[in-house]
Amino acid sequence: MTKTKTILAALALVGATAGGSLAHAADISQTTAASLTGNTAHFGRDLTAYSVGDLFTDRFTFTSGNLSNFVGGVISVSPGAGPAKNLDITGLSLYNALGEVVAGTNHGNGAADVWTIKSMGPLTADSYYLQVSGTVLSTNDASYAGHLTLAPVPEPATYGMMLGGLGVLGFLARRRKNQA
Repeated sequence: MTKTKTILAALALVGATAGGSLAHAADISQTTAASLTGNTAHFGRDLTAYSVGDLFTDRFTFTSGNLSNFVGGVISVSPGAGPAKNLDITGLSLYNALGEVVAGTNHGNGAADVWTIKSMGPLTADSYYLQVSGTVLSTNDASYAGHLTLAPVPEPATYGMMLGGLGVLGFLARRRKNQA
């Protein structure tokens, strides 16, 4: 009986220790409006005085007023890779009200985490948010910075006018050639 109590006490102690270390990671996520100047916005976050293992899923909201192509990116630079790394960016995605529109691409995960994102087609007029996910890896100061750009898609009438102009130029060139 004493042996059973000792084993149960040891298991309880192990469980409490493991539970304490699992409870250490905090969610430090935030939502911020990305302030568009023209069709571009710069955003980022300073992560100071957080604990190792804290997780974040930050959202940067913006609105596209018309059909637009989208491109963006995020970078975090640490003094070194491995144990010297301060921050690990684990994801970059673009969402609208219906869900994920496009996921980002990781171009490096060492001393510099570099992610880019680009829409394969134009975004409709809607509210969107760019989501940056990651983990704090040290108690040293850390930060990440990013940008997003919306490039308006020309309207069909613009293409029609361009084709019409090219047709007129072709007609004038042919007429000039025939007169010579």
